[in-house]
Amino acid sequence: MTKNSILKKITGKFRGARVGLRVGLEIRPDGIAWAQASGVTVRKVGFEECRPAKRAQVLHQLATRRGWAGAATTLVLPLEQYQVFQMERPEGIDDAELSDALRWKLKDLLDFSPTDAVSDVFPFPADASRGRGELVNVVAARKSLVSELVGLVNGAGLQLDQVDIAELALRNLVSHLDTNQRGAALVHLREGYGQMVVCREHTLYLSRRLDVAAEDLRDAGRQENAVQSLALELQRSLDYYESQLGQVPPAMISLVARDSALPLASMVSSYVAAGVEMLDWAALGFEQPSDSRCLPAWSACLPVRAGEPS
Repeated sequence: MTKNSILKKITGKFRGARVGLRVGLEIRPDGIAWAQASGVTVRKVGFEECRPAKRAQVLHQLATRRGWAGAATTLVLPLEQYQVFQMERPEGIDDAELSDALRWKLKDLLDFSPTDAVSDVFPFPADASRGRGELVNVVAARKSLVSELVGLVNGAGLQLDQVDIAELALRNLVSHLDTNQRGAALVHLREGYGQMVVCREHTLYLSRRLDVAAEDLRDAGRQENAVQSLALELQRSLDYYESQLGQVPPAMISLVARDSALPLASMVSSYVAAGVEMLDWAALGFEQPSDSRCLPAWSACLPVRAGEPS
């Protein structure tokens, strides 16, 4: 795979409906989250726990066992493996040249060497710029990391279709939650952090990392402080969405957490102006809650709501 093809695939520019078997993967330090789709229906999801040294073997075995040879595959980068910056779009630059035109601005922003950076862009909503000119989102990731993950996918006999980022994968799911086209919010709680995504229709408006650990929410001694910290971050995000982006906050926040036994929605809702509810898996075609570790991989396989551009 050439450097240029990796650049073009990072933000999912080639997203679109493809007939036949499709696979979504998120290759993480603790294992491999996967989803398998046929047509527009996601048939199966799962998580294979493994150490990084074993993931090539585990992925190859998984692909063989599930008959994924040649399947169109979306690779999702976890939130901690890339950075997103908002930058003013230079005048007179075509879309095809935009990433290269903005590359030089990254050198003072990255927490790793620019020589090991691969970047791409995706749109920033025009009605959220609030007089700051035309903005774009610039994604930057370590070239060495992306190349390593791409190598794992290719080595397992899969056909890499695109490399995506977590918030653009989750956008697919949120577009289905936004039934009244007034905006919807999703909070995905992982072991070490959370992620909040706010979209309206098919457009991503806000993505924010939430510094809350799942173990703190489960620990009786730290739970109350953790719940209050989570609620504070949610409310601050909604306030930013309204005051800085000029948007009407969504009335409801959907919450996804691996520990479904905790009444997190009711615990958080008393501190947040919006309503909070656990994600309704049944409305999405699941008989029981799915493994939340698979949420980005599963969302990457979902089509954006019918009738909307991808």
